[in-house]
Amino acid sequence: MKKCNSHVAVRALQCLKLTVVLSLMCAATSYAQAGKDTAAATASSVNIDAYGDLFAASKPVSAQLSKVFFYRPTSVLAPQPVNIYLDGRYHTSLLRGGFSETCVVPGSLAVQSVLDDASRQHLGKQDAGQRLQFDAGKTIYLRLQESAYAPPSLQAVSAAMAQKELSSIRRQIHTVSRAKSVRECIDETPVAVVVAPTPLVKPKPEQKFALETDALFEFGKAEMRAAGYNAIEIMLHKVKTDYRVVERIRVIGYTDAIGPRKLNRKLSEDRAVTVAEQIRAGGVNPTKGIQTEGRGAAELAKTDCANEPTPKNKQCHAPNRRVEVVVFGVRN
Repeated sequence: MKKCNSHVAVRALQCLKLTVVLSLMCAATSYAQAGKDTAAATASSVNIDAYGDLFAASKPVSAQLSKVFFYRPTSVLAPQPVNIYLDGRYHTSLLRGGFSETCVVPGSLAVQSVLDDASRQHLGKQDAGQRLQFDAGKTIYLRLQESAYAPPSLQAVSAAMAQKELSSIRRQIHTVSRAKSVRECIDETPVAVVVAPTPLVKPKPEQKFALETDALFEFGKAEMRAAGYNAIEIMLHKVKTDYRVVERIRVIGYTDAIGPRKLNRKLSEDRAVTVAEQIRAGGVNPTKGIQTEGRGAAELAKTDCANEPTPKNKQCHAPNRRVEVVVFGVRN
């Protein structure tokens, strides 16, 4: 009887040990699974920001480099990235609505564009790709072309078209280029050429010469007297000395108030023309010509003289009989 009871106790102890072992194994499995779930949840909560600022107008590149924009429109359907390789070396992974701006050493490069290259163990860099030329001091815009029937390719587009499409596309900031030909962009700094302003030579105020016609003409005549030529010559010597450039000359004739008004105006005009002719004959030819005008008895210099044709009145009116020469130009 004692032997039987001892056997039962041993079996019970073995069952208890087995139960404990199984419980520990289940707990360990549950803990491991919980750890995996936590790690997965943590990984899924990590969000790498792939996009930066929107496209802004590009500055000209230096003459030693070539600038290139790779961009992928937002309208493409494939969600997978397109890897861009330069001469077989990784440059960037273009996402929908993203662009990459970089500068390269000028020359010819093989450019590979591979969709979802991770699924191919990144063997797309071994493809022949497209042979593109990058010229020094130039900026080129390459738009990614995609089709369900052909692999991706890059198409060069005009700056105007590219900048219009790029206006809604963001810079990609989540990758680092490993291409040997890539260089840090150096924008061309315009050299400010300061041109010294040409000093403006302002014409000085006009100079007026008042010639008494009694020294130039006989009373009531418009033919020049011998003494008149001498007076004109003295005036012209003054003009040539004072002026570097004579632009224009106004010659205005005046008479006294003796005699008919109409006759006086005609006489004053004729005397102005005679003086103008002598100015030209004396070698002064204004760039804008000589203007003549006869004003007769207008603008009398002396107004207290009677108008009867007496010697006394003629003497009184002498200051009114005159020719004014007004010179405009640039003085020395």
